[in-house]
Amino acid sequence: MKKNLLIPTTLTQNNFDLFRFLLATSVIFCHCYAIYYGWERFAINEPFMRWSNGKISIGSAAVNFFFVISGFLIVRSFQRSNNFWDYLKKRILRIYPGFIVVFLLGFLFFGPIGHLKEWSLPSYGEFLSSVPLKREVANMVSLQSPIEQRYFTFLPQYGLNNSLWTIQYEFICYLLVPLFFWAIYKRPKALLLVSFFVAYGSLCLQSLGYIFPFKQELSGGIIGNPYYYPRFFTYFFSGALVYCFRTKIPRNTWVFIGFFVLFSMSFKWQSIDFIWPLTGTYLLFYMAYHPKLLFPNFARHGDFSYGIYLYGWPLQQLVMLWFWPYLNPFTFFLAVMPLVLLFAFLSWTLVEKPALKLKSAK
Repeated sequence: MKKNLLIPTTLTQNNFDLFRFLLATSVIFCHCYAIYYGWERFAINEPFMRWSNGKISIGSAAVNFFFVISGFLIVRSFQRSNNFWDYLKKRILRIYPGFIVVFLLGFLFFGPIGHLKEWSLPSYGEFLSSVPLKREVANMVSLQSPIEQRYFTFLPQYGLNNSLWTIQYEFICYLLVPLFFWAIYKRPKALLLVSFFVAYGSLCLQSLGYIFPFKQELSGGIIGNPYYYPRFFTYFFSGALVYCFRTKIPRNTWVFIGFFVLFSMSFKWQSIDFIWPLTGTYLLFYMAYHPKLLFPNFARHGDFSYGIYLYGWPLQQLVMLWFWPYLNPFTFFLAVMPLVLLFAFLSWTLVEKPALKLKSAK
């Protein structure tokens, strides 16, 4: 009897494009609360933060599942690459062009609006000359956010583009993938499995307060803040494991139902870090490859998810700056999304898509 697998042999028929679009949009929705209320009041107003007693937000949940999808797709990309340099070229072309453009636009356009109180050519020039160029170039090259405390300081939440910080950790995960296939000859799955349980165990211990407390002084730099490693490695490795063991994991409706109940109850039990890496990963792939609910052509006009993520925060700050008295988090989201989609379309059309065409260039 043919085994019913969670992941079918035809990997290309899936809902990943749809899911990434929805996850990126969820980040925008979450940040409407953060930017409208500021981080201190955000924790008592954002829905997931209220339900989980401050354990997780909608945006953080979305980022976690971005890492799950990324782990699955990036391991596949590595195995389909001709060599390490081919793999690295593809990863750089996917991440850096869009990142660099939004980073530069921050200082040429978004930053001045969020910093200057009076507009004139001399004040604009003075602003540009005051930018700590070496520090910001280092931030751009290492995929970090711009220095946040200088911009939009007269709004409830300051910051030029606070969303960008997670991209550095994703790229670090990209660089880890080849190590699993080189470190142990013919046994990369074993190393990946051990690494997942080490990261997952560390995340659980961190959630209990035993290890890796957050230290702000460790933030920044080319390796990021180690505080976030257990979380991002756990979710990235979980997606990578699903890819590596895709011929072993069954598709079972009762498992789906049981995991959905556990996933939902984790809010009440305040045990998200213990439950979500396993249940959430299974639920995501169950729906991503659901045979009767497939939207494989969702991104036929373009993959806008990365652009949504890149441009969401600065555009939200502008809308907040101009229309703050007339907004609440819901109307804020409705007002900003068309603008975000426009910039995401332009980013895909003018920057990301042309860069991706260079993947096959000799």
